Amino acid sequence: MEEITDLQSPQLIEAVRVWTGWGQVMPNRDDERLVKHFGAEIAARLLPLIKSLEDDFYSSDAYLVAVDLQDMGRLASEQFKQKHPTVADEIVQAFAGCYTFDYR
Repeated sequence: MEEITDLQSPQLIEAVRVWTGWGQVMPNRDDERLVKHFGAEIAARLLPLIKSLEDDFYSSDAYLVAVDLQDMGRLASEQFKQKHPTVADEIVQAFAGCYTFDYR
């Protein structure tokens, strides 16, 4: 299995959106939805990277220091981009939506 390293990959962007439930009323991370969308083999390649990126995003302390949700999303996103400067903005937005929802 080939490791995915391109954090601008359209497939990875789509996978993060599918997995996080981007566009739904509230975030809903769902491994099975990703499997249904991409198939088991591709999902098995994508999930470890997606979950690793999510862990990196959630390592932010923005929820402790932000003055409001908008500030929280901005701070967490900035910290994440420092770790992953080449990450697609769409991925950052999807994780920021989850993060601010979870810490609202």
